[in-house]
Amino acid sequence: MDTDKIKVFGSKVKVDSTAKVAEIELAEKNKMKQKVDKILEHDITCFINRQLIYDYPDQLFADAGIMAIEHADFDGIERLSKVLGAEIVSTFDQPGKVTLGSCKLIEESSSVKRNSSNSQE
Repeated sequence: MDTDKIKVFGSKVKVDSTAKVAEIELAEKNKMKQKVDKILEHDITCFINRQLIYDYPDQLFADAGIMAIEHADFDGIERLSKVLGAEIVSTFDQPGKVTLGSCKLIEESSSVKRNSSNSQE
């Protein structure tokens, strides 16, 4: 959910007006919307991504009632796949051919480490 934006900001473009820059940004925004729409066609309630999810696609997921989780490590995704019976997907063109996993509850956990000398008990 970040590659399109990186391609734009990592490239050099010569334009003769700020309107042209706005056209490029709008085209990238539309491309991202199409990608999110393809993901939403899978009829999911939670999307887990190994990379950063920028604000715009994150908002599209939220508007659709989809929980979006970013920066998931590869080992964690593989374990989730096995436990949930899900397929790891990198393209979203064929929603009917993807095996989705399921669970009853998703909880956020904090992995904050406490220094025992600073904690007060």
